[in-house]
Amino acid sequence: MSELRVRMDPLNPGQFFACCGLFELIDLDEPGVLAWFHLDSGRPRTAEFIMECSVRLDELLTRLRSKEPELLEARVEGSILPAMIRYGGRQLILDWWLNEFRDKAVNIKCWAGRVTTRILFHELLPLVDGSSSGGDIFERARMTKSKFGVDPRSAWNALDFGFSPDKHKKDAKTFPAVEILASIGLQSFRPARRGNLSYSLWRVPLPAIVTRQVFRSPWAGLPCRTYTFSILPRGSYKYFTFGKESKDQ
Repeated sequence: MSELRVRMDPLNPGQFFACCGLFELIDLDEPGVLAWFHLDSGRPRTAEFIMECSVRLDELLTRLRSKEPELLEARVEGSILPAMIRYGGRQLILDWWLNEFRDKAVNIKCWAGRVTTRILFHELLPLVDGSSSGGDIFERARMTKSKFGVDPRSAWNALDFGFSPDKHKKDAKTFPAVEILASIGLQSFRPARRGNLSYSLWRVPLPAIVTRQVFRSPWAGLPCRTYTFSILPRGSYKYFTFGKESKDQ
C-alpha cells in the first residue's frame, strides 16, 4: 500500500482539522484507511500527516473543487444555513457551526457580517488548488475576503497591514485548501472544551472511526501530542488562534 503525505504545522488548528477533512474524504474512497501524524521533536512547527492509501491528492482536490454545494433548510438565518456536498456517492452534511437543534450558532462559528455559508463554499471551493500531488497543499494561498476563520495565518491584524482590509473591503491572504478541508473535518472532529479548545495528534496508524474520538480524548498510553487553542475576535469576525502544546500529557 502506498502512502500519501501532507506537510502540516501542529500548532495550526486549521491545518489539523484540514488533515481530518482529508482523512474523511479518503475514507469514503477507501473505507478503513489508516492514518497518523509523524512529529519532529526538534522542529515543533513541522509534521506530516500520513495516510496508507492509493488515492492521488491532485485528483481528490480536483474532484472536490468541482462540487456544487447545496444549502439545506434550518431554523436559522440565511447566513448560517447548513450545507451539503455530494462526494463519493455520499451526501456530506456540514452544520458543525450550529447546535444540535440547528437553531443557533455555536462558538466555533467565526464568520459574520455579509459573509454566508453560500458565499464561503461558492468562493472557496473553486480556489482549491489541485494542480499538484505534492504535500504542500496547506501553503497555497489566494487573495479573498471569504474564510471560515480556522487558519490563524489569515487572521489579519490592522497593525500588520497599516489599515483594516475588512473596513476598506480589500482581500486578504487566505489558504483555500485549509479552509475547505477543515470545514469538512470539523463535522466529525469537533474540538473538546477543556477551558480552551483542544485537539490531539495521534502518532500510530488508526482508522477514522477511532480517531474521531481519540483526537478529543486520547486513551492512556496512546502516543500522541495535545494542543490547546482559543477563539478570539477580529473586528466583527472571530478566528482560531495558534495552538500551544498542553503540559498535561
